[in-house]
Amino acid sequence: MPHTTLALSRSFGRRVIIPLAAMLAVAFVLVFALLLQIARDQDAAARDRTIALTEIAWSKQQKDQATLVEDYASWGAAYKNLHVDPSREWAFTEDNLGGSMFTRYGVDYAFVINAADRTTYAVVGGELSEAQAEEVMKGELPSVLRQARAAPPNTTETVSGVLNVEGSPVLVSAAAISTAEDASVEPVPGPPSVLVFGRRMTPSALERLGRELFVPALRVARDDADARQTPRMVIGTSTGAPFTLRWDPERPGSELLGHVLPWLALAAVVLTSFVALTFRYAAEAAGVVRVSTLRLADAYRDAEHQALHDPLTGLPNRVLLARSLDKALASKDARLAVLYLDLDRFKPVNDALGHGAGDQVLVEIAARLKKGVREDDLVARLGGDEFVILVRRSAFDVETLCRRLLEAVAVPIMVDENVVHVGASAGIALAPEDATSADELLRSADLALYEAKNAGRETYRFFASAMNDEVVVRTRLEAEIRAGIAAEEFFLLYQPRYDTHTMRIKGVEALLRWRHPTRGLVSPAEFISLAEETGLIIPLGAWVLRTACQAATNWDDIGVSVNVSPAQFRGADFVATVRDVLAASGLSPHRLELELTEGVLLEDTDRAGRILHGLKELGVLLSMDDFGTGYSSLGYLKNFPFDAIKIDQRFIADLQPTGDARAIVQAVLGLGRALGLSVTAEGVETPEQLMLLRMDNCSELQGYLMSMPVSGAEISALIEPQRVRRDDVEAAAIAASGR
Repeated sequence: MPHTTLALSRSFGRRVIIPLAAMLAVAFVLVFALLLQIARDQDAAARDRTIALTEIAWSKQQKDQATLVEDYASWGAAYKNLHVDPSREWAFTEDNLGGSMFTRYGVDYAFVINAADRTTYAVVGGELSEAQAEEVMKGELPSVLRQARAAPPNTTETVSGVLNVEGSPVLVSAAAISTAEDASVEPVPGPPSVLVFGRRMTPSALERLGRELFVPALRVARDDADARQTPRMVIGTSTGAPFTLRWDPERPGSELLGHVLPWLALAAVVLTSFVALTFRYAAEAAGVVRVSTLRLADAYRDAEHQALHDPLTGLPNRVLLARSLDKALASKDARLAVLYLDLDRFKPVNDALGHGAGDQVLVEIAARLKKGVREDDLVARLGGDEFVILVRRSAFDVETLCRRLLEAVAVPIMVDENVVHVGASAGIALAPEDATSADELLRSADLALYEAKNAGRETYRFFASAMNDEVVVRTRLEAEIRAGIAAEEFFLLYQPRYDTHTMRIKGVEALLRWRHPTRGLVSPAEFISLAEETGLIIPLGAWVLRTACQAATNWDDIGVSVNVSPAQFRGADFVATVRDVLAASGLSPHRLELELTEGVLLEDTDRAGRILHGLKELGVLLSMDDFGTGYSSLGYLKNFPFDAIKIDQRFIADLQPTGDARAIVQAVLGLGRALGLSVTAEGVETPEQLMLLRMDNCSELQGYLMSMPVSGAEISALIEPQRVRRDDVEAAAIAASGR
C-alpha cells in the first residue's frame, strides 16, 4: 500500500476503524461476489470456445478425409488399377495408394471393396494387408458402402460417417471409384468398387488433436458418469451408438479464484492492511485470464483461417473468394478483373510421378502466382489445378498481367530430380462490363477459359457475350445428339470405292448421317466435332462399327471401311471392341478397313503403335486418311503397319494435267508403290480427274463422279451385276474343264 495511504490510515484509523471495517467487509463481500461471477463467466466462455473449436476440428478432420478420398476415387488411373484390373504393384509398390497414405495423411485404413463386397486391396497402418474391411470394421460398414454406390453411374460422391471399432471412433469416408471422365479409361459395366479411408481416433490421436486445439485430455468418455459431465461433444455413428468426447478445459475463472481467495481470506482478518495487496493479486489474476483468453482466441482464429484457405497451398479457397468478390462488387464504382487459370499438361504429372509430385507442382505454381500480383489482389485455388485471381483494375493493364502470369507458370519446375513442364490457359472477365455478380463473373471467366483451351492452350481469352450464346447452342445440340442416339435417328450411307482400271466396286466407306426430327438432315460438320469433345462419339462410333460390319456380310468379297475418331481409338480397349464386333457379325477381318487420321497418333505414339499392331493381329486393314494434310504422315507410314493411304480430296479438286496438285498426287502414288500400299483418291468429281488418275496408276477411286453415298440396299444393287458376271465366269470355267 502506498505511504500516503498508510499515513492517512494511521491518522484516521481510530475514528473510522469501525465504519471502515464495515465498509471493507461490505466491499469484500461485493468483490468476492463479483469475482465469483467473473470466474463463472470465464469458465463458461472457455467451455464454449473449446466446444466450438472441437466441433470445428472434428468437422475439418471429416472434410479433409472426404476430400482426400474423393481426389483418389475420381482418378482414371485408380479406376483402371483398383477396379478394372486391380494392381497391388501400382497401388502399393509405386505408392499411389500405399504407405504414404498413413505417413503423410494419417489414414489408418485404406480399403478397395468390389461389387461383391470383397476387399480387393487393403493397407492397414501403412502396411499391405490381407484383412477384409468388414472384419476390421466389425460389421458396421455395409450402410456406408450402399450410400457410396448410390451415386449416379461413373460419378464420385463422398459419404462420410463414424464407426465404432473396438471402442474407438473411426472416421470413415467412402466413394465409388470412377473414371473422372478420363477419355483413356473406358467404364466397365456393373457396380463400381468403393474406396474407403478410415482414421482411427485412438486415445493418443485424440490427445494429440486436443493439444493442437489447447483442449487438454481430449478423450472418449471413460464411463457414463464422465459422459454426463461438461464440456462434451456427442458424435453419432452409423449404427446409432454414439460416442461422447470429453476434455478438461482450462478454467481461467477458477484460476482467478485460486489466486484471489487466499488473499481475500487474509484480508478478512487484516482488512485495512492488505487492500493494496488484494488489488495487486487481482490484477495478476486478470492477467492470467487475459493470457488464457488470447490463447483461445488465437486458436479460434487459426481454425477459422483453415476453414477459408486451401490446406495444400495456403491460398484462399472458394468460400473466401466468393466473400471477397461480393465485397468488392458491393462498391458502386468497382472495376474488377477475374482471371480463371487452368493448368495445361498437369494430369500427366500425377499419372507419371504420383500425387505427391503433383502437390509440389501446385505449391510452386501458387507461389509464382502470388508473387506475380500486387499485395491487395487475391489469388485463390478452387481445387484440382484451377486458380482464380481477383484484380482491382484501377490504372492496371490486365492483359499484361495475364501474359506475365502465364510466362511464370511455363518456367520448368524441378520435382525430385525430374524436370516438369506445365503451362496454363486463362479466361478473363471484367466487372461491371461482363457481369455484376460473383457467380456470373466466375461463369463468364470460365467460358473465356474454355475458348482459350480451344484456341490451343497456354493462351488467354477475354469473355464476349457471343461465348455465352455459343454455349447455349452447344448445350442444346449436345442434348439433341443424346436424344438422337436414344431415338435411333442416326443412320449410315455407303460410298463405293472403285478399281481405277476395271471400275469394279472393291469396297465401300461407311458414312454417318443424322436425320433430325425437325431440322431434317444435319451436316456431319455440325455434330461430329461436338460429339468428339463430349465423348458421345464413343457410343456413336461403336454403333457405326457394328452396323457397317453387319451390313458388309451381305456383300460378297466387298470390304467396308470405317472412320475411327481419336477418342474412340484412345478408349479403354479398342482392339477388344473390334474383335467383339467381328465375332458378333461374322465378317472376315480382312474385309474391314479402319481409316485413321494423324490425330489418333499424336499424343502417345508408343501406345498408338501397340494398338495398331493389335489390330493387325486381328487381320483388319489400316488406312491413313487425309494423307498429305498433316506434319508427320511419312514417318507414320514408315513406323506403323498401314495397308493403304487416302489422298485428301483437296489435292484431287485442284488436279490438272500440269501443276503442283498433280505433282503431289504423283509423289504420293510413288510413295505408295514404294511401300507396297494401296492408294485411294477421294473426291473424284470430273472425267478429267479420272483420266489423270488412271494415267498415273492410282489404285482406287472414290467420289461423286462414280457414285454418291447410298443406302445398303443400293450398294447391293450396284454390286449385283459384278456378282452375276463373276458367276458366269465361274460357270464357263467349270464347263471348259468338263470338256
